[in-house]
Amino acid sequence: MPNQDRLPPRNLATSLRASLKATFSPATAQLLQEAVKSEPNFGVIASILRLDPALATAILSLVNSPYYGQTSKISDLQRAAIILGDNEILRIALSLSLQKNLNSVLKKNGFDTFANWRIIIWAALGAQLIAQRLAPEEAETAYICALVKDLSLLLYAANFPEHLLPHLVRPDFVNTGPTFMSWQDHLPEDHSALTAELLTQWNFPEPMIAAITAHHDLEHVFDYPPLTQAVILGTRWAEAEFRTDPAPDSLNQLSFLLAKAGALPPEGMDGLRRQCATLFSELSAAMNVKDLDPEDRLYAHSLQSIQDFHHQAKEVEGLTGGNAAIAACVGRHLRWNWGCRKAEIILHAPANRHWERFVLNDAGVHGPDIAPALEKLRIFSDADFPLEAEGQLVGELRLNGANESCRTKAEATLYTRLLARGILHQSRTVGLLEIKAQLLDILPTGVALLNTQGRILRANPTFTKFLGDAEQLEDRLTQDKDTQQGMQALQGWRNFLSEPSQSGHCSIHCPLGPGNEPATSSFSLAGYKISHGSQTNILAMVQDLTEIRVLEFEALHQRDFLNTLLGSMQDLVLTTDKVGNITFASGRHGTFLTGRNLFQLTRPMNAQEEAWDMEFLEQSQAAVEVQIVLDDEHLQLELVFSRFSFGTDYGLIVGRNISAIRRLERKIREQALFDSLTQVFNRHHLQPLLDREMSRAKRTETPLGLIFFDIDKFKLFNDTHGHHGGDKALKELGQLLRRILRKGLDFPCRFGGDEFVVISSNSTVDNLLTIAERIQREFSILHQNQVTLSIGMSMLEPEDTSQSLLERCDKANYQAKAQGGNTIVHLQPTSTSEP
Repeated sequence: MPNQDRLPPRNLATSLRASLKATFSPATAQLLQEAVKSEPNFGVIASILRLDPALATAILSLVNSPYYGQTSKISDLQRAAIILGDNEILRIALSLSLQKNLNSVLKKNGFDTFANWRIIIWAALGAQLIAQRLAPEEAETAYICALVKDLSLLLYAANFPEHLLPHLVRPDFVNTGPTFMSWQDHLPEDHSALTAELLTQWNFPEPMIAAITAHHDLEHVFDYPPLTQAVILGTRWAEAEFRTDPAPDSLNQLSFLLAKAGALPPEGMDGLRRQCATLFSELSAAMNVKDLDPEDRLYAHSLQSIQDFHHQAKEVEGLTGGNAAIAACVGRHLRWNWGCRKAEIILHAPANRHWERFVLNDAGVHGPDIAPALEKLRIFSDADFPLEAEGQLVGELRLNGANESCRTKAEATLYTRLLARGILHQSRTVGLLEIKAQLLDILPTGVALLNTQGRILRANPTFTKFLGDAEQLEDRLTQDKDTQQGMQALQGWRNFLSEPSQSGHCSIHCPLGPGNEPATSSFSLAGYKISHGSQTNILAMVQDLTEIRVLEFEALHQRDFLNTLLGSMQDLVLTTDKVGNITFASGRHGTFLTGRNLFQLTRPMNAQEEAWDMEFLEQSQAAVEVQIVLDDEHLQLELVFSRFSFGTDYGLIVGRNISAIRRLERKIREQALFDSLTQVFNRHHLQPLLDREMSRAKRTETPLGLIFFDIDKFKLFNDTHGHHGGDKALKELGQLLRRILRKGLDFPCRFGGDEFVVISSNSTVDNLLTIAERIQREFSILHQNQVTLSIGMSMLEPEDTSQSLLERCDKANYQAKAQGGNTIVHLQPTSTSEP
C-alpha cells in the first residue's frame, strides 16, 4: 500500500510502542531508565555511552562548549561527571540521544526539526529554571519530563507523516495562530496520556508520569505539586515565545502565574527570560540546533517593549476613518519608535479590492495612490516589512532613513507582526461596520429601528427624508389626500404593532390625485419584528415608488396576466432544469410540484426499454403519455417538450390532461363489447370470441362446448310484470352468469332478446352439462319457477364451423322448447337429443 494511503492503526499505543525499538537506540532507552532513578550511577551511564561512541563524543563537545564555561578542556567523561555532576551528564546524554535518533527520520518525513527542537529545548530549560525556585531538588527531573513530554507526537510524526503534514501551516508542532493549537490536535488519541503510557514501559515513576500527563492543563496548574507546575508552566512558556503570531497577553499571563507560584526571580519576568535565552542559545549551538533569525526572536525583546508595540497595534484595531486613519496612526508610531520621517505605508482595501499607498514625510502622511495589485506600486525603500497575519497579506511597510541597526530591524519586525494582526482585526470589525454604515446611509431605501410602540430609535437619512415634517411614522401615514386610504393605512400599521402574533406587515400606499409633494408620493412600507434575547424591536423599511415607469407597471400587469392565464389553463405548464427538476409549475398544484423531479413523479403508460429521463422525453417524436398522482387522483397526461434557447431553465413541458378522454375511450370500448343491460358480451362480439376460442381449441387440441338458451314464457312474464320487470330479470340473469361462470374460460353473450350463448373453453360434456344445470337451477330458484330456461348444448366437432356449431346448439334449444321447456338437450351430429 502506498505510504500516503496508510491509515493509523486502531490500537495506536501498541503501534507506537513497537516503533520505540525501531526509532531509538538501546542507549537511549537505557539512559531514560537511568534518568528516572533518584541517584543516577555514573558507572552505569559510562557503560551505556560506551555502546555509542558517537554519542559520547557529542557529549564531550557540549561539555567543552561556552555553555558550561570551562577554562580547560575536558577530555574524558569521568572528569566531566566530577566537574558537572552525574545528573548533568545524564541530562546532556539524554538530550543528545533523543535528538540524534529523531532528527533524521523527522527531517526525511518533511518536518522542520530545528523548529521542533527549539520549543523542546526551551520548554525543558524553562521547566528546570522554574523548578529551581519551586522545588530545587526536582529541577533535573522537570527538565527530563519537559524533554520527553511530546514523545508520542514525535513517534506519530515519524510513523504517519502523511496524516499530519496536510493539516499544518508550517512543519512543526508550534502554534501558528491566535490560540495555542498545534498538530497534536490531529492525533487520534490524547498525546499527553499516550506519551505517559509509552514511558510507563520504561519504568518512569508516578510523579513524572503525572507531570507529563498534565503538561497542558494550565487552567488547574495550582492544583498540582511543584514538579507538575514547573512542567506545565515551562510548556506554556515555550509556546508563548515561539508562536509565529506574537502573543504579549500570553507572556503577561505567564508572568502573573509565575509570580503567584513564587517562581519569579527578583529581576522579574524579563530577568527570567534573559536567563533562559542565554541557556537556550548556548545549548542550541552546542546541539547544532539552528536558532531563529535575530529579527524573529521574540525572547530577545523585553516584556515592556513587546507590550508597547502590542498597545500600538491595539490602537489601530479601534480606528474609524478607513485606511487613511490607519496610515496616519502608523506614521505616528514610526516617528515615535525610530524617528522615521520617510516611509511608504501600503494597505489593502477589502471593500474595493485594491491597494492604497500612503507616503510619510516631514509634512505628515499623504495619499493614497491606488493600484489593483501590490506589485504595481514600485518599491523605493531601504527596508520593507510585509504586513501578514493568519496567512493573509494586509499591507506592507517600506522604511527610508530609519536606523538600520539589527535592533531596529528586530523591533520593526515585531511591530509589523503585531500591526498586521491589528489591521486584520480592524478590517473585520470596525472597518466592516463602517462599510455597512456607509451603505446604509446611501441606500435609497429608508431603514429605521423602532420600539414595539412604533417610536423611532434610529433611522438612516432616506427614512428621515421620507418622514418630512412628521415626527412619527403614524403621522406620515395620515398625510394623504385620500383621508379614507390614510386611515386604512394607519389602522393596518396599528394592528401590526398591537398584535403579538403578527410578525410582519407589508403594504403599498398610492394616494389618489396628482402631486409631487412627499405626502402625495407612492411608497411601499414593510415592518418586521426582530428579537434580541428578551428585547423585541421593529425594523421598518420604506421605498419610494414614484420612479417606477409606466413600462414597469405594464410589465407587472403582463406578468400578473400571464400568471392568471397559466393558472386558469386545464393543461399543466412546467419548466425544468436539465435533469428534470421542476423549477415552475402552473395551477393549484404548483407549490407541490415545484422543486420535485418530474421523472420520479411520473411513469410512462407504455412499457419501454429506455430509461425514463430527459433524453427520452426530448428525443420523443410524439407526445409521451404518463401517469401521475395528484391529490390522491391518478391522472393521465400527454407531455410535449420544448427546449429553451436562452435563460437558466432547460425546457418547457406542457402536460395535457387526457384522463377524461381515456375514460371516454374505455366507455366506448365497453359499449362496443358488452350488452348495456346485462353487462355480458353483446352479439357483435360473439362471432370474434367464438372464432378465437375455436381456433385455440383446435390448435391446443382441447375440447370446446357451446350452450344456447332462452327464457321460457318470457312474453307472459313481461305482460305480467311489465317491461321493467322483464329487464330486471334479464339484468339478474347477466349477474348470475358473471358470478358462476369461470373467469377467462367461459364467455357469456347476449344473442338477442331473451336468448343467450355461453362459450365454454376446455370443457368436457360433463363439465358443460354441469354448467348448464347450474345456470338453469339458480335461475329457477331466483324466480321461484315463474320463469325457467330451455337449454341446448353441443361440443365442437373437427369439421365444425362457428355457424354449424351455433346452428346445432340453436336446434338443441328448439328441441328443449318442444319438450315443454325447463329442459337441457345435448345434440351432436351423430347423436339424438338427450334430456
